[in-house]
Amino acid sequence: MVITYLAAALIGAGFSCVLLWPYGAAIAFLSMPFGGSLLAVIAAVLVYMRASDETELSDEHADHTNQPQRLQTTESRQ
Repeated sequence: MVITYLAAALIGAGFSCVLLWPYGAAIAFLSMPFGGSLLAVIAAVLVYMRASDETELSDEHADHTNQPQRLQTTESRQ
């Protein structure tokens, strides 16, 4: 999990540096922490949403499997 956030932060920092390089090296380097933090927050929100969806699906599956089944008899009485 931490590696995912670290990779997102590094990618975001590089991306913001490349985008703002035409405005000068100082601005590009100063924007790197902001771009990295922004992409790390976006990654954290996406991971949280995915984990909550998986938990919700497993809860629904658990509810479905815990319901008692009615047994149907196939014998006919004559």
